[in-house]
Amino acid sequence: MSKVEVFSASSTTEAHLVQGLLAQFDIDAEITGHYLQGGFGELPVTDMIRLIVEKHAEQRAKDIIQRYERGEFAHDDEDEPS
Repeated sequence: MSKVEVFSASSTTEAHLVQGLLAQFDIDAEITGHYLQGGFGELPVTDMIRLIVEKHAEQRAKDIIQRYERGEFAHDDEDEPS
């Protein structure tokens, strides 16, 4: 099957966070480029860490990622019990 890029992460942490979010919606995402970050040492790495999904899941994944970018899945500390 064909795979397509749906997200460019700012860090490996963000890539894994979004990968986990997509998994909650039964979308398998693969992280590419995350090993390149270590190869550059102290230099900033941008637009190298990407998430790819199967073509049939592209639109659903993009919809979920847009919701993530709008902050719909943000954790609110005020909801936590004391």
